[in-house]
Amino acid sequence: MATVDLKNINKVYDNGFHAVKDANIHIKDREFVVLVGPSGCGKTTTLRMVAGLEDISSGDLTIDEKRVNDTPPKDRDIAMVFQNYALYPHMTVHDNMAFGLKIRKFDKADIQARVNEAARILDIEALLDRKPKQLSGGQRQRVAVGRAIVRHPKVFLFDEPLSNLDAKLRVQMRAEISSLHTRLNATMIYVTHDQVEAMTMGDKIVVMKDGVIMQIGDPLTLYNYPTNRFVAGFIGSPAMNFLTMKVTEENGKLYGDEGNFKIELTGKVAQVSKDKVGKEIIFGIRPEDMVYAADDAPENTTISASVEVVEPLGAEIHIYVNTGSNQLVVRVPPSHMVQVGDSIKLTPNMEKVVVFDIETEEALNIDIDPFQQ
Repeated sequence: MATVDLKNINKVYDNGFHAVKDANIHIKDREFVVLVGPSGCGKTTTLRMVAGLEDISSGDLTIDEKRVNDTPPKDRDIAMVFQNYALYPHMTVHDNMAFGLKIRKFDKADIQARVNEAARILDIEALLDRKPKQLSGGQRQRVAVGRAIVRHPKVFLFDEPLSNLDAKLRVQMRAEISSLHTRLNATMIYVTHDQVEAMTMGDKIVVMKDGVIMQIGDPLTLYNYPTNRFVAGFIGSPAMNFLTMKVTEENGKLYGDEGNFKIELTGKVAQVSKDKVGKEIIFGIRPEDMVYAADDAPENTTISASVEVVEPLGAEIHIYVNTGSNQLVVRVPPSHMVQVGDSIKLTPNMEKVVVFDIETEEALNIDIDPFQQ
């Protein structure tokens, strides 16, 4: 397979729109890398530049250490799976999968062997004589993947391949593509706006916003050590809670004053808040890192809130609460049922709190390279 390197890659359109800004990504051989971010963040444009479907305005793109900026797509030894499947409606599944090989004048026996192998891997052997209109969405997606597999390319590119499928089928296909990566031992670059897909599929995740790479890392690093508010809010479902607090000091102790409650800041949270006394900070806490407070919980250690929405999900409950100034979501076990209108107190795990600068939105108590490769 292959390594892929993007070095200071930029994409500027004729109208001046700067779609991708100084992208630097190192993709190892056989690695599964996911580009994730909201619509318009530049992830698909980045993928299309790797494929050769978009010109690179500046920077260097290398595949297996060979610069390919000016190499035509057909000569880059990559295969792309599109969001809309891009199957030929008048051809059978077999012919759709074989078409690219025929164009490249592969031997008939080799074509047949490759199609049969891909069909076996994807469990679509019984569909080879059908036309695309006779297939379900999931089956069409398998055919599109099969058309890429028969190429035996150096790099597989996936552009939001599951976005047209229903929720249950998305979960199934997500697992199948991950399993496929393991079986093929292939280098794969996958684009999605769905952070759950990114978290469950990627060896490495590249989070993008407005054409800029915000952070690169493995899923758990991004979840536990986000280096800015955007990454913290984008990765994780439900998202991280954010509360704006004013830092105050009393009797040598630091507090975060939300307006409706005041909570003591301890540990590393207190350390990074020392020079913020009299100023505001953003207090970030994951939904699962808050628990119901005991009746005798010490003063200034809890968050007071009223319950607005209760979502029982079987294995867990999501409780949406309002502090008076902020809305929060709490993830609790199913035994912790409450009712809408209840007043509750929550104790945050201060070791899990992330403090963000109010102006830069950079994490103050996360000491990690945001662009670790």
